[in-house]
Amino acid sequence: MTNNDATSRLQRTFDLIDGFVERGEVDGAAVAVAWRGEPAGEHYAGMARPGVATSAGTVWPLASISKVYTAAAVIALVERGDLTLSMPVRMILPDFTGDGREAITLRHLLTHTSGLIYESPEMEQRLLAETPLDELVDEAYAYPLQFAPGSQHAYSDYNYAIAGRVAAVAAGRPFPELVRELVLEPGGLNDTFFPSGPEVFDRLAKVVGPLAEGTPGDMYNGAYGLGLAHPAFGVSATAGDLLRFGLLFAPGGRTRVLSEAGMRLMTTDQTGGNTPGSLLPDLPAQHTPWGAGFAVKGDTGTAGDLLSPASFGHGGATGCTLQIDPVEDIVIAYVSNKHARTGRPPFTRRQVSVVNTVVAALTRRPLS
Repeated sequence: MTNNDATSRLQRTFDLIDGFVERGEVDGAAVAVAWRGEPAGEHYAGMARPGVATSAGTVWPLASISKVYTAAAVIALVERGDLTLSMPVRMILPDFTGDGREAITLRHLLTHTSGLIYESPEMEQRLLAETPLDELVDEAYAYPLQFAPGSQHAYSDYNYAIAGRVAAVAAGRPFPELVRELVLEPGGLNDTFFPSGPEVFDRLAKVVGPLAEGTPGDMYNGAYGLGLAHPAFGVSATAGDLLRFGLLFAPGGRTRVLSEAGMRLMTTDQTGGNTPGSLLPDLPAQHTPWGAGFAVKGDTGTAGDLLSPASFGHGGATGCTLQIDPVEDIVIAYVSNKHARTGRPPFTRRQVSVVNTVVAALTRRPLS
């Protein structure tokens, strides 16, 4: 099958996304797919924001997919010898102590096994007050741990907020500069923004349903939220650039920003595969394998049913997912502008359905 054939096979996926828009499930959405290292197709549907149709130039807030960009910058520093995953965080941040924090390592942060809570219980109030990033991160020093570091899994924005601070202090550079120099520039990601400034505001998709929606503190639609450069949720990119980022880790990708060893660290389980816990508080508990950055396919039901067991990826609460299947050499970048807070089951169904139809199309063999 050629890539032209692959594009024609993706029509079911494109029709599926058009249906989301026609039924009013999302205002706008897009998908970009690569197969064997080459673009296989892309599709844009609906409105990015009122009066502006989605297009290849639309910039989408990626929410928690941002964590993988943060992880890539951290692992680049590991490759340079500036950091090790086994080092206690307090070696870089001496005040990160108390309630067992002394045992938290960088590996715990990147694999969500530190015991830190998800985020501030007053997160919306913090946004409404337009709280500076440093103050948001400082709160991670205060709340009691949920469990002893390394004993369980609990997904947490604080993990990546602290990891970003560790990287910045260790390198002596602002974290956005590190992401740009270690990931975006060498990756050729010219339509990826961290933070998103006024120069891209007229290209941004408007997200429906985020915290502090419609206020100056809006998490994804205002200058404050977009300018935070939060390591856990601050990256925005076009669908095409999100696909290019995924290709940095795919077998057929021609560009690399990390060594093969560094990529293996990010894309294979670093927790033993049996750490109990839950992906998010509103999802049931399950075993959650996690790499140093990417979620490794487990039984969470939030990635894609047809992906191989070796697959890895990450989702974002703004309605996006990036999934890489190294067995079939498929990369799927799906974006939309409907937040998970508007309804988790339909939100998850849309993402999983898109991934399923792509994988089915590209792995279907012709009849003999």
